[in-house]
Amino acid sequence: MLTKSIMILLICSLVYSEWRWADDTISFTMDKRAHMGISSGLYFMFRHKEYTELQSIKYTFYFGLGKELVDAILPYEKYGDWGGDGFSKYDLYYDVLGIGVAVLIDKWWKPKEDSKWERGFSTTGISIYYRLD
Repeated sequence: MLTKSIMILLICSLVYSEWRWADDTISFTMDKRAHMGISSGLYFMFRHKEYTELQSIKYTFYFGLGKELVDAILPYEKYGDWGGDGFSKYDLYYDVLGIGVAVLIDKWWKPKEDSKWERGFSTTGISIYYRLD
């Protein structure tokens, strides 16, 4: 269902708007770092909210694709921060790279069940400490 909705959105955006392509490069600029970092973070958010690995990958990619569609049809000159400079395939490359890095970290870095290392998260910070038993 989600895939069909995205395809309909893509077709409508091509038919009813002026499509723009971004004039960018594959250089690791701040924009590309943001795409990579946000994709990694979204994957972890979905993954640790009880979505399957495949669902987390798909939804994170769809989010990145949606952002590129918005960039393609809403010019930043008219819409400010909501718009973009056009559809960038390189942004999608970095989205996929961020998802890949997150999947690898998620598979390789598992906490030990009987670990003396503990971590805590709160609204004011993160704490990591070692239990002396």
